Amino acid sequence: MQARRSVLFLVSSLGFGLSGCGSAVEGVAEEAVPTNDLVQRVKDPTELARMQQHLDSLYDTKDVRHHFQSPDGDDIDCVDLYRQPALRQPGMESHVIQFAPSTFPKELDEAPTGPAVADARQPAQAELAFSLDATGAVQRCPQGTIPILRVTLDTLKRFKSLEDFRSKVPSHLSGDALRAGSTALHQYAAYRQTVDNLGAESALNVWNPAVEVASEFSLSQIWVARGSGADTETVEGGWQNYRNLYGDNNSRLFIYFTPDNYGSGGCYNLTCAGFVQTDTSIVIGSSFTNYSASGGAQHEIKLFWFKDGTAGNWWLRVGTTWVGYYPRTKFDANGIADKGGRVTFGGEIINNQTAGRHTHTDMGSGAFAAQGWQQAAYQRQIQYVDTANVYRSPASLSAITTDSFCYDSSAVANDTSAGGWGRYFYFGGSGYNANCT
Repeated sequence: MQARRSVLFLVSSLGFGLSGCGSAVEGVAEEAVPTNDLVQRVKDPTELARMQQHLDSLYDTKDVRHHFQSPDGDDIDCVDLYRQPALRQPGMESHVIQFAPSTFPKELDEAPTGPAVADARQPAQAELAFSLDATGAVQRCPQGTIPILRVTLDTLKRFKSLEDFRSKVPSHLSGDALRAGSTALHQYAAYRQTVDNLGAESALNVWNPAVEVASEFSLSQIWVARGSGADTETVEGGWQNYRNLYGDNNSRLFIYFTPDNYGSGGCYNLTCAGFVQTDTSIVIGSSFTNYSASGGAQHEIKLFWFKDGTAGNWWLRVGTTWVGYYPRTKFDANGIADKGGRVTFGGEIINNQTAGRHTHTDMGSGAFAAQGWQQAAYQRQIQYVDTANVYRSPASLSAITTDSFCYDSSAVANDTSAGGWGRYFYFGGSGYNANCT
Protein backbone atom coordinates (compact mmCIF):
# COMPACT_ATOMS: atom_id res chain seq x y z
CA MET A 1 0.00 0.00 0.00
CA GLN A 2 2.88 2.37 0.65
CA ALA A 3 6.47 2.82 -0.28
CA ARG A 4 8.75 1.99 2.64
CA ARG A 5 12.09 3.52 3.40
CA SER A 6 15.13 1.71 4.70
CA VAL A 7 15.78 2.18 8.40
CA LEU A 8 18.50 4.76 8.80
CA PHE A 9 20.61 5.89 11.72
CA LEU A 10 18.74 5.99 15.03
CA VAL A 11 19.09 8.77 17.55
CA SER A 12 17.48 9.82 20.81
CA SER A 13 13.82 8.89 21.23
CA LEU A 14 10.89 11.27 20.83
CA GLY A 15 7.15 11.24 21.72
CA PHE A 16 -0.21 15.71 17.52
CA GLY A 17 -7.19 17.67 13.02
CA LEU A 18 -10.98 16.18 12.28
CA SER A 19 -13.24 12.37 11.91
CA GLY A 20 -16.25 10.12 11.92
CA CYS A 21 -17.30 6.52 11.64
CA GLY A 22 -17.94 4.94 8.28
CA SER A 23 -17.86 1.46 6.92
CA ALA A 24 -14.79 0.23 5.06
CA VAL A 25 -15.17 0.22 1.29
CA GLU A 26 -13.75 -1.81 -1.56
CA GLY A 27 -10.41 -0.44 -2.70
CA VAL A 28 -9.02 -0.06 -6.18
CA ALA A 29 -5.55 -0.59 -7.56
CA GLU A 30 -3.28 2.27 -6.55
CA GLU A 31 -1.41 4.34 -9.08
CA ALA A 32 2.30 4.91 -8.78
CA VAL A 33 3.11 8.06 -6.84
CA PRO A 34 4.74 10.49 -9.27
CA THR A 35 8.14 11.87 -8.37
CA ASN A 36 8.56 14.40 -11.19
CA ASP A 37 5.56 16.66 -10.52
CA LEU A 38 7.38 19.41 -8.60
CA VAL A 39 6.47 22.27 -10.92
CA GLN A 40 7.38 25.95 -10.72
CA ARG A 41 4.43 28.32 -10.19
CA VAL A 42 6.01 31.65 -9.19
CA LYS A 43 4.02 34.25 -11.07
CA ASP A 44 6.70 36.69 -12.20
CA PRO A 45 10.28 37.93 -11.63
CA THR A 46 9.11 40.53 -9.11
CA GLU A 47 7.57 37.83 -6.94
CA LEU A 48 10.69 35.70 -7.30
CA ALA A 49 12.74 38.62 -5.96
CA ARG A 50 10.34 38.94 -2.99
CA MET A 51 10.81 35.25 -2.25
CA GLN A 52 14.58 35.63 -2.26
CA GLN A 53 14.33 38.64 0.05
CA HIS A 54 12.22 36.58 2.43
CA LEU A 55 14.78 33.79 2.52
CA ASP A 56 17.58 36.30 3.09
CA SER A 57 15.63 37.80 6.01
CA LEU A 58 15.34 34.52 7.92
CA TYR A 59 18.98 34.34 8.99
CA ASP A 60 22.39 35.50 7.84
CA THR A 61 25.00 33.03 6.64
CA LYS A 62 27.50 34.58 9.07
CA ASP A 63 25.25 33.39 11.92
CA VAL A 64 25.51 29.73 10.78
CA ARG A 65 28.07 28.21 13.17
CA HIS A 66 27.87 24.62 11.91
CA HIS A 67 26.26 22.64 9.10
CA PHE A 68 25.52 18.98 8.43
CA GLN A 69 23.33 16.79 6.26
CA SER A 70 20.70 14.29 7.34
CA PRO A 71 20.73 10.76 5.84
CA ASP A 72 17.99 11.95 3.46
CA GLY A 73 20.23 14.73 2.20
CA ASP A 74 18.57 17.59 4.06
CA ASP A 75 20.87 20.53 4.77
CA ILE A 76 20.76 21.49 8.45
CA ASP A 77 22.14 24.89 9.46
CA CYS A 78 23.09 25.46 13.09
CA VAL A 79 22.14 29.11 13.60
CA ASP A 80 23.07 31.32 16.53
CA LEU A 81 20.24 31.05 19.06
CA TYR A 82 19.84 34.83 19.28
CA ARG A 83 19.89 35.32 15.49
CA GLN A 84 17.16 32.83 14.59
CA PRO A 85 14.27 33.97 12.32
CA ALA A 86 11.76 34.75 15.08
CA LEU A 87 14.16 37.16 16.81
CA ARG A 88 15.16 39.10 13.68
CA GLN A 89 11.79 40.70 13.03
CA PRO A 90 10.98 44.31 14.06
CA GLY A 91 9.56 44.44 17.57
CA MET A 92 11.48 41.40 18.82
CA GLU A 93 14.76 43.25 19.50
CA SER A 94 14.14 43.29 23.26
CA HIS A 95 12.55 39.84 23.51
CA VAL A 96 13.95 37.83 26.42
CA ILE A 97 14.20 34.16 25.48
CA GLN A 98 12.37 31.78 27.79
CA PHE A 99 14.23 28.48 28.07
CA ALA A 100 11.50 26.44 29.79
CA PRO A 101 7.87 26.95 30.79
CA SER A 102 7.44 28.70 34.12
CA THR A 103 4.47 26.51 35.03
CA PHE A 104 3.64 22.85 34.48
CA PRO A 105 0.24 21.14 34.36
CA LYS A 106 -0.83 18.97 37.26
CA GLU A 107 -1.14 15.26 36.64
CA LEU A 108 -4.36 13.91 35.23
CA ASP A 109 -6.97 13.73 37.95
CA GLU A 110 -8.49 10.72 36.21
CA ALA A 111 -5.25 8.73 35.95
CA PRO A 112 -5.83 4.97 35.62
CA THR A 113 -5.71 3.18 38.97
CA GLY A 114 -6.19 -0.41 37.84
CA PRO A 115 -3.41 -2.99 37.78
CA ALA A 116 -0.91 -2.92 34.96
CA VAL A 117 -1.74 -5.49 32.30
CA ALA A 118 0.21 -7.04 29.49
CA ASP A 119 -0.67 -5.16 26.31
CA ALA A 120 0.29 -6.48 22.89
CA ARG A 121 0.02 -2.94 21.53
CA GLN A 122 3.47 -1.69 22.44
CA PRO A 123 4.58 0.87 19.86
CA ALA A 124 8.19 1.95 19.57
CA GLN A 125 9.10 5.60 19.42
CA ALA A 126 9.74 7.24 16.08
CA GLU A 127 13.04 9.06 15.82
CA LEU A 128 14.18 11.99 13.75
CA ALA A 129 16.84 11.51 11.10
CA PHE A 130 20.32 12.85 11.84
CA SER A 131 23.63 12.28 10.10
CA LEU A 132 26.87 10.59 11.15
CA ASP A 133 30.28 12.06 10.62
CA ALA A 134 33.38 10.16 9.44
CA THR A 135 33.98 8.79 12.95
CA GLY A 136 30.45 7.45 13.25
CA ALA A 137 29.39 10.12 15.77
CA VAL A 138 25.95 11.69 15.50
CA GLN A 139 26.18 15.22 14.20
CA ARG A 140 24.27 17.76 16.24
CA CYS A 141 24.21 21.49 16.56
CA PRO A 142 26.53 22.95 19.20
CA GLN A 143 25.24 24.67 22.32
CA GLY A 144 24.15 28.22 21.69
CA THR A 145 22.64 27.34 18.30
CA ILE A 146 19.42 25.84 16.99
CA PRO A 147 19.01 23.48 13.99
CA ILE A 148 17.14 24.90 11.00
CA LEU A 149 16.15 22.85 7.97
CA ARG A 150 17.49 24.91 5.07
CA VAL A 151 14.81 26.13 2.65
CA THR A 152 15.85 27.13 -0.85
CA LEU A 153 14.38 29.29 -3.57
CA ASP A 154 13.56 26.12 -5.51
CA THR A 155 10.99 25.30 -2.80
CA LEU A 156 9.36 28.72 -2.86
CA LYS A 157 9.14 28.61 -6.66
CA ARG A 158 6.54 25.84 -6.35
CA PHE A 159 4.12 28.48 -5.07
CA LYS A 160 2.68 31.43 -7.00
CA SER A 161 3.56 33.97 -4.33
CA LEU A 162 5.22 34.39 -0.97
CA GLU A 163 1.75 34.62 0.57
CA ASP A 164 0.85 31.25 -0.97
CA PHE A 165 4.01 29.70 0.45
CA ARG A 166 3.03 30.86 3.94
CA SER A 167 -0.61 29.82 3.67
CA LYS A 168 -2.02 26.39 4.47
CA VAL A 169 -4.36 26.80 1.48
CA PRO A 170 -2.27 28.13 -1.45
CA SER A 171 -4.30 29.67 -4.25
CA HIS A 172 -3.27 27.02 -6.79
CA LEU A 173 -5.00 24.41 -4.59
CA SER A 174 -8.31 26.17 -4.14
CA GLY A 175 -8.37 27.14 -7.81
CA ASP A 176 -7.79 23.60 -9.05
CA ALA A 177 -10.42 22.21 -6.71
CA LEU A 178 -13.01 24.73 -7.84
CA ARG A 179 -12.39 23.88 -11.48
CA ALA A 180 -12.48 20.14 -10.86
CA GLY A 181 -15.78 19.89 -9.00
CA SER A 182 -17.49 20.19 -5.65
CA THR A 183 -15.57 17.58 -3.63
CA ALA A 184 -14.08 19.22 -0.54
CA LEU A 185 -10.50 20.41 -0.89
CA HIS A 186 -9.58 19.74 2.76
CA GLN A 187 -10.92 16.47 4.17
CA TYR A 188 -10.80 15.29 7.76
CA ALA A 189 -11.20 12.27 10.00
CA ALA A 190 -10.80 13.59 13.52
CA TYR A 191 -12.32 14.37 16.89
CA ARG A 192 -12.85 17.72 18.58
CA GLN A 193 -13.83 19.00 21.99
CA THR A 194 -14.93 22.59 22.43
CA VAL A 195 -13.52 23.59 25.82
CA ASP A 196 -11.45 26.42 27.27
CA ASN A 197 -7.95 25.03 27.61
CA LEU A 198 -4.24 25.62 28.08
CA GLY A 199 -3.17 22.97 25.60
CA ALA A 200 -3.50 19.42 24.35
CA GLU A 201 -1.41 16.25 24.07
CA SER A 202 -1.51 12.88 22.34
CA ALA A 203 0.66 10.11 20.88
CA LEU A 204 0.46 9.53 17.11
CA ASN A 205 1.76 6.56 15.17
CA VAL A 206 3.83 7.70 12.19
CA TRP A 207 3.21 6.51 8.63
CA ASN A 208 4.54 7.30 5.17
CA PRO A 209 1.27 7.57 3.22
CA ALA A 210 1.00 7.54 -0.55
CA VAL A 211 0.23 11.08 -1.75
CA GLU A 212 -0.70 11.15 -5.42
CA VAL A 213 -0.08 14.80 -6.29
CA ALA A 214 2.80 16.96 -5.06
CA SER A 215 0.44 19.83 -4.24
CA GLU A 216 -1.52 17.63 -1.81
CA PHE A 217 -0.56 16.69 1.71
CA SER A 218 -1.53 14.02 4.23
CA LEU A 219 -1.04 14.53 7.96
CA SER A 220 -1.87 13.50 11.52
CA GLN A 221 -1.84 16.30 14.05
CA ILE A 222 -3.17 18.17 17.08
CA TRP A 223 -4.92 21.53 16.65
CA VAL A 224 -5.43 24.03 19.47
CA ALA A 225 -7.66 26.86 18.25
CA ARG A 226 -9.90 29.72 19.30
CA GLY A 227 -11.89 32.38 17.51
CA SER A 228 -14.11 32.25 14.44
CA GLY A 229 -14.03 33.73 10.99
CA ALA A 230 -11.23 36.26 10.56
CA ASP A 231 -10.39 35.92 14.28
CA THR A 232 -9.50 32.22 14.03
CA GLU A 233 -6.05 31.49 15.48
CA THR A 234 -4.33 28.13 15.90
CA VAL A 235 -1.18 26.29 16.82
CA GLU A 236 -0.83 22.90 15.11
CA GLY A 237 1.70 20.10 14.95
CA GLY A 238 2.26 16.45 14.12
CA TRP A 239 3.63 14.63 11.06
CA GLN A 240 3.02 15.58 7.45
CA ASN A 241 3.81 14.23 3.98
CA TYR A 242 3.90 17.20 1.53
CA ARG A 243 6.15 17.04 -1.54
CA ASN A 244 5.63 20.63 -2.60
CA LEU A 245 6.96 21.85 0.72
CA TYR A 246 9.72 19.30 1.41
CA GLY A 247 10.66 18.02 -2.04
CA ASP A 248 10.32 14.29 -1.28
CA ASN A 249 7.87 11.59 -0.22
CA ASN A 250 8.93 11.37 3.43
CA SER A 251 6.60 12.19 6.30
CA ARG A 252 8.12 14.83 8.57
CA LEU A 253 7.70 16.45 11.96
CA PHE A 254 5.96 19.77 11.39
CA ILE A 255 4.38 22.73 13.16
CA TYR A 256 2.10 25.44 11.83
CA PHE A 257 0.39 28.52 13.23
CA THR A 258 -2.10 31.07 11.96
CA PRO A 259 -2.93 34.41 13.56
CA ASP A 260 -5.30 35.37 10.71
CA ASN A 261 -7.61 32.48 9.80
CA TYR A 262 -5.09 30.75 7.49
CA GLY A 263 -4.04 33.87 5.68
CA SER A 264 -0.41 34.74 5.02
CA GLY A 265 0.40 35.76 8.60
CA GLY A 266 1.42 32.26 9.69
CA CYS A 267 3.71 29.62 8.24
CA TYR A 268 5.11 26.11 8.56
CA ASN A 269 8.04 25.27 10.80
CA LEU A 270 10.74 27.99 10.96
CA THR A 271 10.03 29.41 7.50
CA CYS A 272 8.94 32.78 8.89
CA ALA A 273 9.53 34.86 12.00
CA GLY A 274 7.19 32.92 14.30
CA PHE A 275 8.42 30.06 16.45
CA VAL A 276 11.24 30.68 18.96
CA GLN A 277 13.27 27.47 19.22
CA THR A 278 15.35 26.84 22.33
CA ASP A 279 16.30 23.16 21.95
CA THR A 280 19.49 22.33 20.10
CA SER A 281 18.66 18.76 19.04
CA ILE A 282 15.26 18.53 17.33
CA VAL A 283 15.04 19.57 13.68
CA ILE A 284 11.53 20.81 12.95
CA GLY A 285 10.73 19.65 9.42
CA SER A 286 13.01 16.60 9.64
CA SER A 287 11.98 13.18 8.37
CA PHE A 288 12.02 10.09 10.58
CA THR A 289 14.39 7.15 10.60
CA ASN A 290 11.55 4.65 10.96
CA TYR A 291 7.85 4.48 10.13
CA SER A 292 5.01 2.19 11.11
CA ALA A 293 4.57 -0.90 8.92
CA SER A 294 1.30 -2.60 8.00
CA GLY A 295 1.15 -5.76 10.10
CA GLY A 296 4.49 -4.90 11.73
CA ALA A 297 6.19 -2.55 14.16
CA GLN A 298 4.38 0.64 15.07
CA HIS A 299 6.39 3.82 15.68
CA GLU A 300 4.93 6.91 17.28
CA ILE A 301 5.68 10.43 18.47
CA LYS A 302 4.13 12.23 21.40
CA LEU A 303 3.39 15.93 21.07
CA PHE A 304 2.11 18.50 23.55
CA TRP A 305 1.02 22.10 23.00
CA PHE A 306 1.03 23.94 26.34
CA LYS A 307 0.02 27.50 27.21
CA ASP A 308 2.35 28.65 30.00
CA GLY A 309 -0.38 30.35 32.01
CA THR A 310 -2.81 32.86 30.54
CA ALA A 311 -0.03 35.44 30.18
CA GLY A 312 2.56 32.99 28.84
CA ASN A 313 3.71 31.57 25.52
CA TRP A 314 2.50 28.53 23.55
CA TRP A 315 5.14 25.84 24.15
CA LEU A 316 5.79 22.70 22.11
CA ARG A 317 7.03 19.50 23.73
CA VAL A 318 8.11 16.55 21.57
CA GLY A 319 8.50 13.41 23.65
CA THR A 320 10.10 14.77 26.81
CA THR A 321 11.89 17.68 25.11
CA TRP A 322 10.65 21.27 25.32
CA VAL A 323 11.49 22.45 21.81
CA GLY A 324 10.44 26.12 21.94
CA TYR A 325 7.40 28.36 21.77
CA TYR A 326 5.20 30.74 19.82
CA PRO A 327 5.30 34.06 21.68
CA ARG A 328 1.97 35.19 23.12
CA THR A 329 2.38 38.45 21.20
CA LYS A 330 1.73 36.55 17.95
CA PHE A 331 -1.93 36.26 18.91
CA ASP A 332 -4.77 38.40 20.29
CA ALA A 333 -7.53 38.21 22.86
CA ASN A 334 -10.13 37.10 20.30
CA GLY A 335 -7.90 34.15 19.49
CA ILE A 336 -5.43 32.16 21.57
CA ALA A 337 -3.43 34.90 23.31
CA ASP A 338 -4.93 33.91 26.67
CA LYS A 339 -6.28 30.39 26.12
CA GLY A 340 -7.51 27.88 23.59
CA GLY A 341 -11.20 27.36 22.90
CA ARG A 342 -11.17 23.92 21.25
CA VAL A 343 -8.82 20.97 20.79
CA THR A 344 -8.84 18.64 17.79
CA PHE A 345 -7.02 15.37 17.13
CA GLY A 346 -6.81 13.38 13.90
CA GLY A 347 -6.05 13.35 10.21
CA GLU A 348 -6.31 15.79 7.32
CA ILE A 349 -5.60 15.53 3.59
CA ILE A 350 -5.84 17.79 0.59
CA ASN A 351 -7.81 16.40 -2.34
CA ASN A 352 -6.68 18.44 -5.33
CA GLN A 353 -8.57 16.16 -7.74
CA THR A 354 -7.18 14.57 -10.88
CA ALA A 355 -9.17 14.29 -14.13
CA GLY A 356 -12.31 15.22 -12.18
CA ARG A 357 -11.97 12.43 -9.63
CA HIS A 358 -10.81 12.19 -6.02
CA THR A 359 -7.08 11.46 -5.82
CA HIS A 360 -5.46 8.26 -4.52
CA THR A 361 -4.08 10.02 -1.45
CA ASP A 362 -3.88 7.99 1.75
CA MET A 363 -4.78 9.34 5.16
CA GLY A 364 -2.71 7.71 7.88
CA SER A 365 -1.63 4.32 6.54
CA GLY A 366 -4.29 4.22 3.85
CA ALA A 367 -6.22 1.65 5.89
CA PHE A 368 -9.70 2.43 7.19
CA ALA A 369 -10.27 2.66 10.93
CA ALA A 370 -11.98 -0.73 11.22
CA GLN A 371 -8.69 -2.48 10.39
CA GLY A 372 -7.32 -1.36 13.75
CA TRP A 373 -4.00 -2.18 15.37
CA GLN A 374 -0.96 -2.53 13.10
CA GLN A 375 -3.04 -1.45 10.12
CA ALA A 376 -4.72 1.92 10.72
CA ALA A 377 -3.38 5.22 12.02
CA TYR A 378 -4.26 6.14 15.59
CA GLN A 379 -3.97 8.79 18.25
CA ARG A 380 -3.91 7.70 21.88
CA GLN A 381 -3.41 9.09 25.39
CA ILE A 382 -5.52 12.03 24.30
CA GLN A 383 -5.62 14.77 26.93
CA TYR A 384 -6.08 18.51 27.31
CA VAL A 385 -5.09 20.97 30.05
CA ASP A 386 -7.93 22.94 31.61
CA THR A 387 -7.69 26.59 32.63
CA ALA A 388 -6.80 25.55 36.19
CA ASN A 389 -3.68 23.94 34.69
CA VAL A 390 -4.83 20.36 35.28
CA TYR A 391 -4.64 17.52 32.76
CA ARG A 392 -8.10 16.28 31.77
CA SER A 393 -9.26 13.34 29.72
CA PRO A 394 -11.75 14.74 27.15
CA ALA A 395 -15.18 13.31 27.84
CA SER A 396 -17.19 14.72 24.94
CA LEU A 397 -15.17 14.39 21.77
CA SER A 398 -17.28 14.99 18.67
CA ALA A 399 -16.48 13.31 15.35
CA ILE A 400 -15.73 15.46 12.34
CA THR A 401 -15.86 13.52 9.07
CA THR A 402 -15.85 14.99 5.58
CA ASP A 403 -16.72 11.82 3.65
CA SER A 404 -16.63 8.45 5.40
CA PHE A 405 -16.38 6.63 2.05
CA CYS A 406 -12.98 8.27 1.57
CA TYR A 407 -11.69 8.49 5.15
CA ASP A 408 -13.20 7.50 8.50
CA SER A 409 -12.52 6.98 12.19
CA SER A 410 -13.51 4.49 14.85
CA ALA A 411 -15.49 5.39 17.93
CA VAL A 412 -13.39 6.79 20.77
CA ALA A 413 -12.38 4.03 23.19
CA ASN A 414 -11.13 4.44 26.76
CA ASP A 415 -8.42 2.13 28.11
CA THR A 416 -8.25 2.79 31.86
CA SER A 417 -5.63 0.18 32.75
CA ALA A 418 -2.46 1.47 34.39
CA GLY A 419 -0.06 2.48 31.64
CA GLY A 420 -2.87 1.96 29.12
CA TRP A 421 -3.89 3.87 26.03
CA GLY A 422 -6.32 6.24 27.76
CA ARG A 423 -8.73 7.73 25.24
CA TYR A 424 -7.85 6.73 21.70
CA PHE A 425 -9.24 6.14 18.22
CA TYR A 426 -8.17 4.79 14.84
CA PHE A 427 -8.61 6.70 11.59
CA GLY A 428 -7.61 6.74 7.92
CA GLY A 429 -8.60 5.70 4.45
CA SER A 430 -7.49 5.29 0.86
CA GLY A 431 -9.04 8.23 -0.92
CA TYR A 432 -10.37 7.31 -4.37
CA ASN A 433 -12.23 4.00 -4.55
CA ALA A 434 -15.51 2.63 -5.84
CA ASN A 435 -17.49 4.78 -3.38
CA CYS A 436 -15.12 7.73 -3.02
CA THR A 437 -15.13 9.41 -6.39
